[in-house]
Amino acid sequence: MVMFLAPSIRRTAIALGFAALAGACHGSDASTPVAPSAAAGATPAIAAPRIFKVATWNIRSGMGIRGFTTTSWSHETINCTDRSKPINAWGIGLPQAELGRIKDDPSIVALALQEAWNCGSPNNVNGVVGFKTASGERDGTALLARYGFSGPVKYQDIDPKAHQWVVGGDVCLDAACSATMPIFSGHFGSVPDDEIPNQAQRTIDFLAGQGTARVFMGDLNVYQSDAWNPKVPCTGEDNPGRMRTISLIESAGYTDAWKATQSSEGWTGMASRPGCGSPLGNLFKRIDYVYSTGLRTLSTDRFARAAPGADSPSDHVGLIAELSTAK
Repeated sequence: MVMFLAPSIRRTAIALGFAALAGACHGSDASTPVAPSAAAGATPAIAAPRIFKVATWNIRSGMGIRGFTTTSWSHETINCTDRSKPINAWGIGLPQAELGRIKDDPSIVALALQEAWNCGSPNNVNGVVGFKTASGERDGTALLARYGFSGPVKYQDIDPKAHQWVVGGDVCLDAACSATMPIFSGHFGSVPDDEIPNQAQRTIDFLAGQGTARVFMGDLNVYQSDAWNPKVPCTGEDNPGRMRTISLIESAGYTDAWKATQSSEGWTGMASRPGCGSPLGNLFKRIDYVYSTGLRTLSTDRFARAAPGADSPSDHVGLIAELSTAK
């Protein structure tokens, strides 16, 4: 368990240490008994475990996915303001309704975004959820922190050619920022599958310097056939690049939140795609993840999931994980 003390708490501890040292130098009145500060061999107080939630969502620029029979709006436009032209999901409020779920749950301390462009930009999203800090986006990848960050936001380029990034930092777990957790958003892909392991390894190497307990989440564009990703129409065949990526992350000590808490499918893409899924229009692959190390996963859930073939606020559903610092 790793807990990070806020700077104000560290300054207080240092000040108390100097005060104690000054008392020792000046001595004490021999006529006045000095009470012991603690019994010899007493066990020091241990910080109580912290429980918090994180969420991740590929928001697809707020464009959404139109249902099979819908004609009143378009998922092929970035327009969300000019009603004289075809308008997208953001323009009719579909993503905002789902973001309201994030806003209303104060235990969700961080929201990772991918494809956060245009109508679904970090600033527009934060206009709905009202977190203290929204990072900038790097090729659509961003992280929002409900109670802010204790230091600067970190931007790590994991593939300069494909323009893929990891974005995050030390996220405050409460309004006083009395404890923090390294939390990062990422997006893999835009390369052949056999090159995605390179993005994963660069991410693992970067995160290794961010603390022993940490969270990494996002759209990783990899999957393999198993109990959590059963094959249905349009689920691709397993291939070495995708499987190698998953193996690299798990071998580095990361726990897959969905696998740790669920026993059946955890598909997160792709919504309302003709000819895909079972029933048709259902999701068909698990490509979004919450990974953690040095933490215990308590529960997982999905949000922004539409009925098969219905209007969807994105082509991905979102993922929520509840984590604890108590191992």
